[in-house]
Amino acid sequence: MSIDDTEKILSEADSLIQRHAFATASPWPPPAPDPAITQSSHESADNDLPLLTEVVTHPVPAPPQQAHLDAIHKELARWLEEELPTAVLKVTDGVADQLMKELTYQAEKQLLPRLIAHLDNPAR
Repeated sequence: MSIDDTEKILSEADSLIQRHAFATASPWPPPAPDPAITQSSHESADNDLPLLTEVVTHPVPAPPQQAHLDAIHKELARWLEEELPTAVLKVTDGVADQLMKELTYQAEKQLLPRLIAHLDNPAR
């Protein structure tokens, strides 16, 4: 499209707009606005416009959807089912080993001398 064609199309569009604007314009003056409506619309318009000194906070991101929370819960439960028994066994094995060592030590230190004393002196 050449520049002349573009200017011609714009000129025709402008003429069309002016004809329709004239045809749709009302000959009577508009009715007086209701003060209650005007006041509330001005107040809401003032509230909608941010001031230059106003600090605009960014919206807080929406919390995860329930489906995401359910998926996280299921994955956590599955992981615990796999890992928790092994972790508990390691801890309880360590505790059992430590308990056996402590009982053996205490038996050798306290119980064994008493048993030997009873065997040496059965009348007691």
